[in-house]
Amino acid sequence: GLVGALLVSSVATAAQYRLRVVALAGAPSPAGGSFDRFSLERVPVVTPVNGRGEVAFFATLARAAAPEGLFLARGTGTVKIAAEGDRVGRPGTITGFGKEPIPALNDRGDVAFHASLAGGRSVDGIFVGSAGGVPRAVVLSGQPAPGVPSGTVAGLGAPALNARGDVAFLATVQRGRDTVDAIYLSTGGRLRKVALEGEPSPAGGSFAGFGPPSLNNRGAVAFGAVVEGGRAVGGLFLVEASGRARTLVLAGDETPLGGSFAGFGERLSLNDAGQIAFHGRINGDGSPAGIFVTAGDLVTVVAAVGSAPPGGGRLVSFGPWPALAGDGRVGFVAALDGGAVPVAVFVWGPDGIERAVAAGDRSAAGLIGSFGLYPVLSINDRGTVAFSISPTAGTQGPEAILAADPAR
Repeated sequence: GLVGALLVSSVATAAQYRLRVVALAGAPSPAGGSFDRFSLERVPVVTPVNGRGEVAFFATLARAAAPEGLFLARGTGTVKIAAEGDRVGRPGTITGFGKEPIPALNDRGDVAFHASLAGGRSVDGIFVGSAGGVPRAVVLSGQPAPGVPSGTVAGLGAPALNARGDVAFLATVQRGRDTVDAIYLSTGGRLRKVALEGEPSPAGGSFAGFGPPSLNNRGAVAFGAVVEGGRAVGGLFLVEASGRARTLVLAGDETPLGGSFAGFGERLSLNDAGQIAFHGRINGDGSPAGIFVTAGDLVTVVAAVGSAPPGGGRLVSFGPWPALAGDGRVGFVAALDGGAVPVAVFVWGPDGIERAVAAGDRSAAGLIGSFGLYPVLSINDRGTVAFSISPTAGTQGPEAILAADPAR
């Protein structure tokens, strides 16, 4: 069928990568009808890719009983993971995928997601689903919040998922009349508190709020946090599987570009080596922002605003956050000035930066007009990057999800 044909069709882009279409607006959906949109207004489109090259994605649907759903594109075709209107057992019926429908994917093809619910005791929950199965609940709103006396789970954010099936997530916890933020890790069906608002930070002071967590296959959880009463107003932190917490980078720390870190992107990316990749804003007379990667206490520059990447032009801004592969390669989207293309996807590795895809490249879906208003990507350990394309003001082209596979 058309979906299967799209999955195997590919077009050469930069010499090192080949583009393939993962999903295309207007193509048939396995939940009925056709794919309509892959994005929601003002929300980045996150399309995780696993080691097998499979890609999970959210889509709204046209001419279908379900208005929206989550899907997994595999080599044999695209399958439904969950759709609005699906029953998920005792928790009830899925009524949507929240304001930020961001799925997580592991190498087994499991997909973790947040969903709103009706017909049960909970208004939302986090689930893990796979092709052909009923998603299982990891956590539901209204249940007790471990590590918070008299606390109940009141709200949930998008999850992170690892190869073992562990799930990390940000939750709002109701405690009497107050609410606090907490990060939890589900391992083997048991919830464990990772960090809690109001508790001590390893940098001094106490946590006052969190960004979404990132999770690796060793069970370590990394996250950004606001800190009160410490030597910094915030930073990036890692909690190991043993529970030991440590500081990675703080606002106010010196950067390799000069100046000091003023703040960080909403999300960061963590791999099994304990490295993190992140977007950092900089105070000082030099570059105002950059993409960085850490290894232990060492912070390395991946790319900086004002630098000149391959293909010409200068970098003027980055997408909301970068992606990190297991071998330390970093993928990111950047806007350029003074070059032949206005925006491109780049991959940084041992040999420096290479341009994988750019606006104006041709795919089997058509000419790439734009990577959307909030361009992000994912990367797997083979160096495949997955991302969405969509027309924005002043650009034309299809709405689709693409993957770029290294040709070498």
